[in-house]
Amino acid sequence: MHAKCALIGLGKICTVAPSASDGGDDTVTMYIVKRWDKIYPWMRFFARNCLPPPYDVSVTPPHPDICNVFDAAKICISPLTIICTRSEEGRHMLRSSASVQHYIAQLWILVGNIRGNMLPGDPGTTSDGLVPMMRSTFALTNYVCVSKSEDPDKITLPLSNYIHAAGGVKPVVNTLLKYIRRITRDATAVEEPRSWTAHDQSVKDLHIYTLGLDYSFQFLQTISRQDASCRAQLIRQGSIRTVVDAITQISPRILVQANEELDFDPQMGLAARQKVLWSGYSYIASAIRDSDDGITGVCQAIDAGLLQTLSKAVICPAHTNHRDPLPRGRMGDIELLFLLATFFMYDRVVASIYRHWFLVQSAPTEKPETRDKGLGIALGLVLKSTIEAMNHRNVERINFHEYRCSGPGCPMCTSKFVSKKRRCSGCLVSIYCSEKCQKTAWRNGHRKWCQVLRCTVGPWGSRDIRTSLQVIAGFETSTISGMTKDVEMRVREAQQQFPAFSDKLVLMLDMTVYPPESHVLPVHKLEQFPGDDLIWSEIADDIRARSGSPPKGYMFSVVKVHLGKSKFTLFSPSTALDMAFEGQYFSDDEAYGSADEDDIDDWNTLGDQGLDDDP
Repeated sequence: MHAKCALIGLGKICTVAPSASDGGDDTVTMYIVKRWDKIYPWMRFFARNCLPPPYDVSVTPPHPDICNVFDAAKICISPLTIICTRSEEGRHMLRSSASVQHYIAQLWILVGNIRGNMLPGDPGTTSDGLVPMMRSTFALTNYVCVSKSEDPDKITLPLSNYIHAAGGVKPVVNTLLKYIRRITRDATAVEEPRSWTAHDQSVKDLHIYTLGLDYSFQFLQTISRQDASCRAQLIRQGSIRTVVDAITQISPRILVQANEELDFDPQMGLAARQKVLWSGYSYIASAIRDSDDGITGVCQAIDAGLLQTLSKAVICPAHTNHRDPLPRGRMGDIELLFLLATFFMYDRVVASIYRHWFLVQSAPTEKPETRDKGLGIALGLVLKSTIEAMNHRNVERINFHEYRCSGPGCPMCTSKFVSKKRRCSGCLVSIYCSEKCQKTAWRNGHRKWCQVLRCTVGPWGSRDIRTSLQVIAGFETSTISGMTKDVEMRVREAQQQFPAFSDKLVLMLDMTVYPPESHVLPVHKLEQFPGDDLIWSEIADDIRARSGSPPKGYMFSVVKVHLGKSKFTLFSPSTALDMAFEGQYFSDDEAYGSADEDDIDDWNTLGDQGLDDDP
């Protein structure tokens, strides 16, 4: 009983004791840290005996007569919050103690499973709401547990220790997303402030919830970067959609220009409130960039309304903590916009863009005033790219190989194939209705272009790249035509830099950045590309002989794309499709003429490049 009263009293002292003005530890915090070996066992005692099990909060605690759940929660969590926010030594203890991390992880699951905002034993006299405040402040405690120490010489436990203590990857991910949704709900339920001042209770509550979301987003980003299984599970559980929904709901509450005094306040000012949005944008960008399947993340973001949310954010100026605002720069939102634009060439993403524009056209046509000019310019460029992507997808299909047999002169559509459509296992692009059509295509040029087409879809033969060749080719053609002078200049520079390879130069269009960049390099210096193969000189001669406007100063162009973490250098899709399928409309007599002995021998040497069932 004495321990209970002492810990409750210590918690009350912590809430009223001011922080040290010099940034160091205050007296109360120093006392908790120094007496931690005495305080911590009692915290564990109350957690074990007076709180319900973490995974089933409906179960009655073992000894409710010792302390009610309301007081036990304050006893078990308040000291952690204090040392986490006020003491560097306390933060290091959270990062380096396996026992403390296990204790915190179990409480994290418990608080996440609490339904409603009332605990048994709550006297109903508190105006701050214990459970909502606990969710917000406890997000910081858990973020500290998994983050790196400010001092590189101090040892921190690996993330796997925390994940194991919480019961695995799935409980950690599910609980974290649950925290974000509930903190967002609590923030949107705050009453409209009567006066936008630092002393208004609603402003204080919004500030706490905003901090809780900020640290939750940072927690997301930390576990996503440190653990691949967490990153994959977060994407599967729709973490990007959850973050976008949170930003969409909370933005109208925090992007409010109140008055000069509050807007420039270092703790509650507009810049501090905008930081939570940029933390969310930063997580979305890192999740897409570090993922093996960034396309799924981009589709989640667009389908959740990210572009609409950013279009509403331009009404708020990008303030700083100074009276004279600094240049906008590339903050989290602009960086994310430009990252999204590097995925607009993929068919799945374009489908999400179609849905986005449908929602935009269905919404009211009121155009907001643009006060954040940096974001407004970036948004305008990216929205223009979405229109280009839809246009490239809507033109007459050049990748007809996906919809009809690739055998020259064969009019058979894939939907009318008697059996499953069969894809060439060599290039993974051409589809045939029969073995006869494939033999005919091989004699009519596929023998040469099979390897080139394989270089058009990348070494993995990604389905996303295969189904997006038309859009990629459209972006490639329009981008190169728009930078003619820049290409000519880079060709001259490359000829001076690589005089021994002036006849082996290749134009590389880097579409992993936005706006796309062009580079001219010798073919053997290209990454993720078989540049040493002797076939490229023959292909370059074929392009010059058959193309109406052959490249000037370089053999051909390549396109650098990415699917997230993985990057690929692809042979020019526009050139490959045009050249490889130029004989698609030969007459039947010409296409299916008799085969000579050399053709038959070549066909027999195909080996693995036979007919595979389409995956």
